[in-house]
Order: sequence, then structure tokens, then C-alpha cells
Amino acid sequence: MRSKRTTGSYRYQRQRWPAAGTRERHIFGKFVLWLLVAAVGIGGLYLGQKILARMDFFQVAAIEIQGCKRLSKAEVLELSGVDIHSNLMAIDADNLQSRLKQDDWIELAEVTRKWPDRLIISIRERQPVAMVNLGGALQYIDKNGIVFASAKGADSLDYPVISGLSKGGWPGELAVSLQEALFFVKYVARNNNPNLPHQNISELRISADNIVLFLMDRPFPIRLGRGDMRLKYGRLAKVLHRLYKRKEFNKVAYIQVNYTEDKVLVGSKRG
Repeated sequence: MRSKRTTGSYRYQRQRWPAAGTRERHIFGKFVLWLLVAAVGIGGLYLGQKILARMDFFQVAAIEIQGCKRLSKAEVLELSGVDIHSNLMAIDADNLQSRLKQDDWIELAEVTRKWPDRLIISIRERQPVAMVNLGGALQYIDKNGIVFASAKGADSLDYPVISGLSKGGWPGELAVSLQEALFFVKYVARNNNPNLPHQNISELRISADNIVLFLMDRPFPIRLGRGDMRLKYGRLAKVLHRLYKRKEFNKVAYIQVNYTEDKVLVGSKRG
């Protein structure tokens, strides 16, 4: 007996592969979602900061001002634009520091917030070492040779005056002479020699090849020359000591410190 062959039926199913670009679209979708979450988060932080900046809890209750010497605390407070009605959250420290440094006398400013309601403003004022005469106007100059403020009627004028400079050519070819004159002033103040006290320096007249010193209590010029101001200072201090000791100042017409490499010339008055 013939056996029946049973013919089975088979279903063929085509395998489906992801269409080109699907993976990229999936990654891009996640990136967009992340951006939306970040934007919502940033917006929430911004809104939260705005709300906190209006809360009485962070209203400034005390302002401490440090470092005042020439400027008063009231002047610094006015420059800052901050008062007890300000909110500590709303204060932009960087902007406040920049605003304070716009004043001629403030070299550095630092703003510190002490939560929840205290503000500390610390300043460092510029320290003048001399005044420069520029076109007939006296201006303060610091140890780095920076002219920073005009001398006004109420200001102290108890500083050596550096002359010989012009406003239009500042400092130009006399920059080196200016630095040497400033060094001499600082060196005199540092050594505090009784024969050449800092407060006795009246004027330093500079030129391209010479620096001429004038003292408060002596009318004659002292020609320092140029270069090696430490050496010039030491020689001058010794000569002044001898003149004080011998009481011969009334005979002096001038002192030339740069007469030779190792000699100082003291010129005598005629007659």
C-alpha cells in the first residue's frame, strides 16, 4: 500500500531590518529631551533666584567697609550704591567691584556676602609717593609710576614734586628718568637718614641726562645725574652730614653728586 506523502505548508516571513537613520533619530530625540529638561531646570533656577532676590530674609542688615584711609566709609558706601534696602541675592559682586574701582583712589576692591544678610566691602587704596607737575597741574603718582588723581585744594600736598615732564609727551623719552626719580624718593623714605629725611625733599627736576634735587630748607640745586641712585644717595648723605656738622650750608652754591665716578663736587658761593 502506497503511503501518502503529506505535503506540509510553510510560511516565509521577510526579516525586517531597521531603516537607515533610525538609530540617529533615536539619539537626536534623547538629546532634544535632555535639552528640554535642562531648559526647564535652568528656568526653574532663574525663577527661584528671582523669588529669593525679593525675599525680606536676604535683605541687607549690615554693611562692613574695610581698608579706608583717604576715602571715608560713607564715600565708599555711596560709590557702591548698596544700602540696607538691597537684597543680598540680587547683588552682583563682580559688577560692584568694577564700579568701586572706577574711583581714582581705589586700586582693588573685594565684595564678600555673609549669608543671610551681611555684606563686607574691602578696598585697597592707591598709595602716592610723589606728585608730578604736568602742564601746571599737580597729580599724584604711585610707586609704579601710575598717575591716578589730580591734587585738589583740600588734599595733602606733603609729597615731593617731580617736574620737567609735559602732559602731551607723558612720559615719553623721560620714562627712565621718571623711574629713577621715583626710586630715589622711595629709597630716601626707606632709609630714613636724619641728614636726608624724606619730608625734606621738595622737588626733583628731571631731564633726559640729569635729575636735579631741591631740598625744602636749602635753596641750592643738587645734581644727581643719572643711574645707580643707591650710590648717589649714599654719597649725598655723607656730604650733607659733613655740611651739617661744619655748619657750612650758607656757603654752598650747588652740589654735583655726579662730578666724577668717585667724587662729589660742592660749589661755593663767590664773595
